Amino acid sequence: MTCFDPADYGGGDWAWEFLRLNQDYVADWRRSVPRHQPCIRLSDGTQLLRLRRRFPHAEKWGLYSFADPRLCPHKAPVFWYTSAFKRVVRLAARAPKQSGAARTLADFDVQRRAVIGVDGHPLVLVKGRGLQIPIVIGGLSVLTAPFAPVFELHGLADLPGQTELLRDLQRFTGEHPTTTQRPRFTNDERLRLRHALIALQASLNGKTYRQIAINIFGEKKVAEEWQGPSQYLKDRTRRLVTKGTELMKGGYRELLD
Repeated sequence: MTCFDPADYGGGDWAWEFLRLNQDYVADWRRSVPRHQPCIRLSDGTQLLRLRRRFPHAEKWGLYSFADPRLCPHKAPVFWYTSAFKRVVRLAARAPKQSGAARTLADFDVQRRAVIGVDGHPLVLVKGRGLQIPIVIGGLSVLTAPFAPVFELHGLADLPGQTELLRDLQRFTGEHPTTTQRPRFTNDERLRLRHALIALQASLNGKTYRQIAINIFGEKKVAEEWQGPSQYLKDRTRRLVTKGTELMKGGYRELLD
């Protein structure tokens, strides 16, 4: 079951909601040893997962390690693999030469989860207000230490996307409190994802299309329109089940920020 406020969901949250319903994923998780990777909370509040080895069976799902499919995004520490994201911020941490240039992860006053894989490079996920921004940091041996960030750009084609990400990242510091954060999903997109998730859950539980439609649109609307000549409500319900199934079987990767 979901336990979410859709307005606060980022792409990683939606992706996890669909992936955790995939029975092949659940089976892989049950076979994994260990099923749970312990996280620690650093002094600045950052949640950290440090891995001593790789987990190839989790990586095929786009994850550093398995997360418990029984838990929703707000309760499960889900660490998406770096390559699963469409775009990431890459920065090199330098020793600050003056105090005004120093940054710490705590400057990003939102939820922070970090994972350090066997390559030793931290991936920090900063999340808030419906956005999740992945940051790959090089040269930072102590995550709570101050550093001077040097942001990397891989070619001019990368400029527009990186500019957008860095603007959002800057807003997480509170330096532009009057600027409206861009939503990752519009209200209509969030509603379609929510409906697709409800339809998928009901379908997996053996519900008929009519029962699924009642769950989403209400009994009154279904009673009035289900047998209508246009078949619109039936077709819409089928499309939602199809969409939810597609997202569960791999399309969830397209939801990652």
